[in-house]
Amino acid sequence: MRLAAARVFLLASALALATPALASDDVPVSLDEALRAARLASPDLAVARAREAVAHAEVAVAGVYPNPSVSAASSTEAARISGTVSVPLVVLGQRGAAMDAARADEATVLLDTRVSWNDARRATQRAYADLWEAEGVADARREAASIESALEASVVQRVEVGSAPQLDALRVHAEKLRADADVLEATAQVTAAASELGRWMGVGNGSALRAKAVPVVPETVPPLDALRARLETSALVRREQSDLRAAEARADRERALVRPAMMLDLGFDALDRTLNNATSYRAQLSVEVPILQQRGAYIDRERALGEVARARVRAALALGAAELTAAYRTFEAATARQRTLTEAVEPASRAAAKATEEAYGLGRAPLIAVLDAERVLVETRVSGLQAQAARARAWAEVQHALGGPE
Repeated sequence: MRLAAARVFLLASALALATPALASDDVPVSLDEALRAARLASPDLAVARAREAVAHAEVAVAGVYPNPSVSAASSTEAARISGTVSVPLVVLGQRGAAMDAARADEATVLLDTRVSWNDARRATQRAYADLWEAEGVADARREAASIESALEASVVQRVEVGSAPQLDALRVHAEKLRADADVLEATAQVTAAASELGRWMGVGNGSALRAKAVPVVPETVPPLDALRARLETSALVRREQSDLRAAEARADRERALVRPAMMLDLGFDALDRTLNNATSYRAQLSVEVPILQQRGAYIDRERALGEVARARVRAALALGAAELTAAYRTFEAATARQRTLTEAVEPASRAAAKATEEAYGLGRAPLIAVLDAERVLVETRVSGLQAQAARARAWAEVQHALGGPE
């Protein structure tokens, strides 16, 4: 754990202390490193952990005893000096019920942190997939621009020797300009995706981040029905169930506060010498009579909040089931599309582009056919990258619906 934290710290330091001269240097990061950094430095998690400290302090606040009071008096007749100490007695379970309610609230806050981490993990996984996709698209666009440059040079030579019309040179030059514009756009998308990933990793300027490897996605997943069975243990459902228990504990606290409060008074009176210089001691126990305030409204409020929590549990289960089903089907569709594109469509498009270019060199195909074949090849490659990234994002949604990996 310390080694992982040190690696994340060094990564964040390298980004934070990068000089302008090194601003263009890439900082490769794996998905595991990104997730470790997010768990340590994600802004949303930092807020959630701060709330944990407040909730923990609330338990001690609930257990604070009321202060005793001391009074002193003097008179000109009987007692020269009188003193009284009043001690509140919290002995009928009020303090214990208050602390139990505070602990239940603390447990809910702890699960709030789990929910925040679940959200941050999904966002980090999606941002990493977006960065990997943007880098792949940028590479494909640069490769296409390189091909267009070589094709333009070849066409210009053919035009100069009179074996191709001048129109072909204009067409290929227009395609070259479009390819260059696509490269600029794709490069900007890489910077934007890197900055988004850096946000979740707690890095102020993450534009230099680069995906080190393909996002990790399992080749096979359990059946959907088996995953649905895990929804009741998801972070969101557990949080709502904890809030229900907290509402019940707060209702118990209000019932305990109906019990009468008591006050013990201990005092003395130092009498005048004319009364034999005696000292009189006294004790008094006061008991509250709870007839005007039975805290019924407070109890009803907590019961109503408990019903709200029950409704939220049902809503969380329904939402989780819908999110899981949609993500699972999206994952299946993206998997099928990615396999078809990479295993069948892209090889066929590459072969067609090569054959069309050779046919153009022999004068058997028009230039427009070459340009179309190259465009289809690039778009097929980009579509394959997008399908693989969509698969990774869908798997992140599946994990989010389940409350995280097992």
